[in-house]
Amino acid sequence: MRDGRKPSAYEYCLEGASENIETEVVHGWIFKNGKWVAHAWCEFADKVIDLTESTHSMSKFDYYQKFMVSDQRCKRYSRIEFFTLVGDEKHYGPYDKDLFYAETSDEDPIDVVESGRNKEA
Repeated sequence: MRDGRKPSAYEYCLEGASENIETEVVHGWIFKNGKWVAHAWCEFADKVIDLTESTHSMSKFDYYQKFMVSDQRCKRYSRIEFFTLVGDEKHYGPYDKDLFYAETSDEDPIDVVESGRNKEA
């Protein structure tokens, strides 16, 4: 980035989604450093591309185990959907503000969403 700051995980997805037409962009909650973090990565087949973690692809199984990823805590976009949202919304995400109600959470995001506390802010 020209301004010297490191791109966000959401911004990094632009690069990952540009590389392969079958790539899916995932916005999801991961458990990292003792808390839940709203995050983004790309997936292709059984691989994860998370440029905040590595410049190399990783096993989807290992990534999901390491960061406690589950489908309930994710929103998936085809690369075309992602590119369209970037253009329409003028940012890289997250787009689902109900699921991604904060950047981090001490509580499991599913518990917060199911209780309705994600709408209290």
